[in-house]
Amino acid sequence: MAVTTQLKWTFIGIIVGLGFLWLSLRGIDVESVASSLMSINPIPAILVVIAAILFMLIKAWRWAVILKPVASVDLSLLHSAAYIGTAANLIIVHSGEVIRAALVGRKTTIAPSAVLASIGVERVFDFMVVVALFGVLLMIDPQLPEYVAAAGVVAVLLVVIGLLVVISLVIPSKTRGQLARLVTRLLPEKFSDLLIKQLKRSLIGFSALGSPLIVIQTFVLSIIQWSCIIAAIWLSGVAVDYMATLSMAITVWILMVVGLTLPSSPAQLGTIQLAFTLGLSFTLDETQVPFAASVVYTVCVNLPYMIIGAVCWLRSGGISMQSGNVQS
Repeated sequence: MAVTTQLKWTFIGIIVGLGFLWLSLRGIDVESVASSLMSINPIPAILVVIAAILFMLIKAWRWAVILKPVASVDLSLLHSAAYIGTAANLIIVHSGEVIRAALVGRKTTIAPSAVLASIGVERVFDFMVVVALFGVLLMIDPQLPEYVAAAGVVAVLLVVIGLLVVISLVIPSKTRGQLARLVTRLLPEKFSDLLIKQLKRSLIGFSALGSPLIVIQTFVLSIIQWSCIIAAIWLSGVAVDYMATLSMAITVWILMVVGLTLPSSPAQLGTIQLAFTLGLSFTLDETQVPFAASVVYTVCVNLPYMIIGAVCWLRSGGISMQSGNVQS
């Protein structure tokens, strides 16, 4: 059943990605794009790779901070799992979260459901940064295109929904108690006990939200982490001799983050290209250069993530690897 669902989402993602790719290729002179790619400045391209690597290191560091109230987890394990999860997402959309939760859960004393909850906390902070930088974007350039404003509104809604879900899970409520009793009545006793037990374990993953210091640390690390990707976007433009403004780079990033909440094709092909052609073409009458920049980003960010993630997966032995400290 799970495999069928993954295949369905992959198929939908490919359709969406091809649609986005078609939109980003409309009216483009392919020879001009090829010319830009043939004359890439190697130094900015190398810096894009470095920015992408820094992003993953800070991502693992932030994850360690979120998990700190639960258990002290080795940074190298979280770093490897983050690469594996990202690579999985680049192949089958939204599959990486479950995979990295399973990997960390099998190699630590933390329940996989609690690890998965910590990843949910990550997502809330990610969209909080989107909202914060959307505010910065409005201050820099109040006259934003409608599609950018729409993406900002979507990000705000996702933050609100995420916070409401977390609050409803963390804070005891009469409704939640009634739902638990309903589950107990409707499901077989053994299965309902297992489900409620896993839900209680998952709440441990939200422990970070109870510490103001950890919340501040997580938010600061989130800003630094995503600043690396914004820098990678800007440097991708520089690599094809286009100096994008800060507002353009932030715009591309917001469009990417919001766009990737939808099903996407492998390597996020199409979604990345459309975000670049929309975000970097504010002052251009053409989209050849932004499209070339999107190719640089895909090759220097997504491709290394997939390669490193595959290596980390092979070294870990995959989720089938047994560990003596598994908490079921």
